[in-house]
Amino acid sequence: MATVLTTPFVQPSGCTLAVELTTITTSALGTPTTITVLASNAAAPGFPSCQPSGWNTGAKYDDLFTFSPAVCPQDWTYFEMSSTKHYSAAYCCASGFGFSGEWYALPTSALTPVCARTFSAGETTITAPLVSRTDATGTFTEGVIVHRAWHVTWAESDTATMSPSLPPLTSGKYLARWEPGQAVPDGWYDRHNGDNSGIRGWSSLLYFTEIGVPLIGVAILACGAWLCIRRRRKHRARQAAGNIGLRPK
Repeated sequence: MATVLTTPFVQPSGCTLAVELTTITTSALGTPTTITVLASNAAAPGFPSCQPSGWNTGAKYDDLFTFSPAVCPQDWTYFEMSSTKHYSAAYCCASGFGFSGEWYALPTSALTPVCARTFSAGETTITAPLVSRTDATGTFTEGVIVHRAWHVTWAESDTATMSPSLPPLTSGKYLARWEPGQAVPDGWYDRHNGDNSGIRGWSSLLYFTEIGVPLIGVAILACGAWLCIRRRRKHRARQAAGNIGLRPK
């Protein structure tokens, strides 16, 4: 059973980064590129004591960091906030991180779906254990820091006891990103009976694109064909008039 977190989780004082340093190679436009990655490490000493109760409930890694009813940790951002007729759900990422879902060949599958943040040279310096050697450390100065995204769900009836106040999510509403306190005007981000855009007014644009544009194209083609036929008829009329020494009226 998922752990209940109706108020934002705050990490206990004294917690340090539980991470490991590694590199991965990806291909950009056919060119191999090596990326330095600082990844959250659940096997690091002290990691469990810095997490909420129930963070690893369940037999599969899909169950890690799954809470219900729950809100995201303090100062974290909500991603892919959506709703159905029965419940609402969102992914949570630490402040400054973006939700990336499936992402590269990370050190462990337990990190997927992932939250990631890119750092350029000079922005930070972090010393962390190396994945390849547990008895050695390395220094992270640029690359990507990643952690496992939290998955939170709740029913409409739960919101009265949850803090912060979450935006009302009518069935089908979708917010790609939301931060506590951000206003969501009525009607915005509705998906209009299954349209998955999550953008207000997209339904009308979608209908125009799928129906209106093809009809306009057909009309243009029909008009062009009619003009072509008309020119041919006039040309034939001139030829016939020339053959008998007359000019067409």
